[in-house]
Amino acid sequence: MSAVPPVLLIDGRSGTGKTTLASSVASALTASTVVHMDDLYPGWEGLDEGARLLVEWILTPFSERRAGEWRRWDWERSARAEAHLVPSDRPLIVEGCGSSSRSSRTLADAVLWLDAPVVQRTDRLIGRGDGVDWLAGWTLQEDAFIERERPDLDAGLRIEATRAAAQVSALVLGALRRDHAERWSAWLRP
Repeated sequence: MSAVPPVLLIDGRSGTGKTTLASSVASALTASTVVHMDDLYPGWEGLDEGARLLVEWILTPFSERRAGEWRRWDWERSARAEAHLVPSDRPLIVEGCGSSSRSSRTLADAVLWLDAPVVQRTDRLIGRGDGVDWLAGWTLQEDAFIERERPDLDAGLRIEATRAAAQVSALVLGALRRDHAERWSAWLRP
């Protein structure tokens, strides 16, 4: 196994399928940890803070071969909740808008930008059943983050998520095997 297990960042706007993709990639690995940015944001105004906490709490310790520790945001209580450890002995997958900042990309092995048309993304969000009254304010934060951090342009892999989830997953796993084999091959199931 590699001295430091690899890190995959999956970024994209809300509703592109990042969570589904992260789960699929994780299931193709012999071991992994998945962190969801939704658990780091301190509320609906917290995209930038979540991106900062990702680097501070998780990626920096991980890069130093130390376990990271983060505290989940409890959306119902609007407060931090229980702590979670991120072991440094297995691959790390981080998914969510804000996962690919300039600071986080320097600590990652593979960075993916997942995109989809706005109508498709909105339909997916409505289909989740959690409403979209938060979407306008969140989209403004996404716009500002994307403009400043350029995760869409600086990603090593860009995928239009208009395909079926299984096809998107196959593309990502193929890219990890092909373009990042040195870091990922020991962890990918045959």
